[in-house]
Amino acid sequence: MKIFVRKYFYYIALAVTFLVAFILRCYKLGELPDMLNIDEASLGINAWCLANYGVDRYLNEMPFYAQNFEGGQSPLYTYCLTLLVKTVGRGNVSLFLLRVPGLISSMVVVIFGTKLMNLIFQNRKITLMSALLLTICPYFIVHGRIAMDCNLMMGCCAVAFYLLGKYIKTQRLADLIVCGVSFGVTLYSYALSYFILPLFLVTTGLYLLYTRKITFRRCILWAVIVCLTGLPVIIFVCSLFFDMGTVRFLCFNISTMATERLEDIGNSEFWVKVGRIIRITLTNYIYTFEAEEKFYTMYFTSIPFIMIGFARSCKDVVLSLKKRCFSYSAVFVIFYIFCLITTGFTNANAIFQANFYFISYLYFLVYGIYRVYVWVGTYRKIFISVAAFCYLLWGVAFCRYYYTLYSVGSVYEGLYGTLWVAPFTGILEKAENLEAERIYIDCFEKEEFYLFFNLESPYELKDKRHPEGIGRFYLNINSDTPIDDQSAYIVHKKDEEFVSKLLNSEITYEVEEFSHYYLFYVE
Repeated sequence: MKIFVRKYFYYIALAVTFLVAFILRCYKLGELPDMLNIDEASLGINAWCLANYGVDRYLNEMPFYAQNFEGGQSPLYTYCLTLLVKTVGRGNVSLFLLRVPGLISSMVVVIFGTKLMNLIFQNRKITLMSALLLTICPYFIVHGRIAMDCNLMMGCCAVAFYLLGKYIKTQRLADLIVCGVSFGVTLYSYALSYFILPLFLVTTGLYLLYTRKITFRRCILWAVIVCLTGLPVIIFVCSLFFDMGTVRFLCFNISTMATERLEDIGNSEFWVKVGRIIRITLTNYIYTFEAEEKFYTMYFTSIPFIMIGFARSCKDVVLSLKKRCFSYSAVFVIFYIFCLITTGFTNANAIFQANFYFISYLYFLVYGIYRVYVWVGTYRKIFISVAAFCYLLWGVAFCRYYYTLYSVGSVYEGLYGTLWVAPFTGILEKAENLEAERIYIDCFEKEEFYLFFNLESPYELKDKRHPEGIGRFYLNINSDTPIDDQSAYIVHKKDEEFVSKLLNSEITYEVEEFSHYYLFYVE
């Protein structure tokens, strides 16, 4: 038995690590984060409408970009979720199912990120360390637990970078073709990829030509494959810039509904934006569903290793250009630079909007650890064991906090109404059966929050909308909300002022308590 374990320890350790990663990403997926984000709600509604009616909630038939309240939503997440709703969900969507594409993407990052680091460093200890980092670092856990359509870009990049590395190693035409397809698919994951990937691929292609890792004919073939795979995206971008109107391509209608997003492009405060995105992606931001102040995105101990890895990578690039020999460092430095440039010219100011940065950060982190590992010489085994143990302790501390104590609602006490809402599970069904003329609900005038938990045909919905809500439901509660015996009220427990106002009124209300709300009504 001992001989068996010793012989297969590496594979057993990897399998156990991947299993732990899967459990951490599945556990309480429908409960944490414990509030629904408005972008999540929009994704869920559109996917449900597309799965059941072939239109988004604004009656756009098979849109390439499903319409959102501020433009469109990336097609990859939308249509992956639509497929899940039609198959696994049997026409229904839940908070758990809504987050499953993110879960899959997160596991893709773990598996292909590990394979990528193994391909580059060819060191089993470093590979196991990479798997551990991908399994327990906070951002690699939480990024897939919230249904932001842009979050799939990190998973797509992990696959594409691995396949690029595989082609560089094998030089097989089949690997180049699959690599080209993977980068083409990445274009469907997030609008910022339209800026980053073309710049990255052109620059990387020139670098591979310079270092003799690809021929000119194969480089052209690679570009053609990427373009063919991403052809609907290219048509969409052209429609934005040239006002082409609606274009029918295959089964999709490609329209210019997201034109206003172009207004975000500009060079104002370029260096301020670049500095801010570096700071928040390495530390944390006000959105705690992305990173906690006491844990950061990858723990504070990762920052010096990332700095070492980045510095050494830049040195590798210079030496590579001088000697005309290929270095994997160049690929990640090129990608990181174009990520920074794109961020500097856009309004990507949250960590989830920069999720793709973490592919480069993973390499810089692992490379930094590797350089120290090489530098310590005879103490290598001790160093890597201590480093792994420290990260493991950090991981246990983070998981204990996140899965037992963390709550978006407790942190966003003053902001929860702008982006988040506590689930209305069960309470809307009860309210609908009441005879009240009006039902006021704490939705902060956001119909997305109401619709996710009370899905209706988009064709019927268009006739039920009115300035204050949908049908009998009035989607806001504030100091001006009238109190009468013909109305029912779904009030968030934190809205103590309005709860007190109802309790102290002359009307005798029946009160039912739910997990996050009170339901006030008159029999």
